[in-house]
Order: sequence, then structure tokens, then C-alpha cells
Amino acid sequence: MPKMDFDLFDMFAPIVVALIFAAILLILSFTCINWYCITQKDDLTIFEKLGARANLRLGPHTMIQIKRGGYASTYAREEDDERRKLTMTSQQQQRMEPLLEEDNRKGTVAQI
Repeated sequence: MPKMDFDLFDMFAPIVVALIFAAILLILSFTCINWYCITQKDDLTIFEKLGARANLRLGPHTMIQIKRGGYASTYAREEDDERRKLTMTSQQQQRMEPLLEEDNRKGTVAQI
């Protein structure tokens, strides 16, 4: 079998294949995984942290959550609790009114 001669073009083939693989992996991780598999209760992603520097939203979390930093799962739980408190049904509000009035007369703060 004769000796194989490799040109410069042949030497760059593995590098080109590795770059194409990395580009496909980056595109898949940014589009599919970052936007469809990450929920509001998950932690911040690297894309979101990098985008916050340029004031760009690059993920499912709001800019307020990203700028606040920390663990977004903790903040999402707190925000859900706040939303539930703010969106009480009319029956719940009617049940709470006598308790709040009684606490106001006593001078204490109601614990909801």
C-alpha cells in the first residue's frame, strides 16, 4: 500500500468538524434547552447572566430576577406566594375582613 500524502486542507478537517460540532451544540443548548426546558423556578443560566451585562433577556427569567441575582427558584416561590396573596377570591376577602377589622381594633397586625 502506498504512503498517503496529506495536504494542508486535509489537516484542517478535524478542526472544521470540531467547530461545526461546537456550533451545533451551542445552537441546540441556547434555543431548545434554554428556552423550552428551563422553567421560572429553575436557577439562572449562563446565557441569562451574560445577557444581563448588555441588558438583554436571553432566557425564561425576567430581567428583574436576573439583575437581582442569587437563586431564581427562591424568588419564583416568593413571587408565587405574593401573587396568591394579591389574587384572593371574593369569598376569601369576605372571610378576612372581620379578622382584619378585629386586629385593627386591637392594634395588632394580621398575619395572612
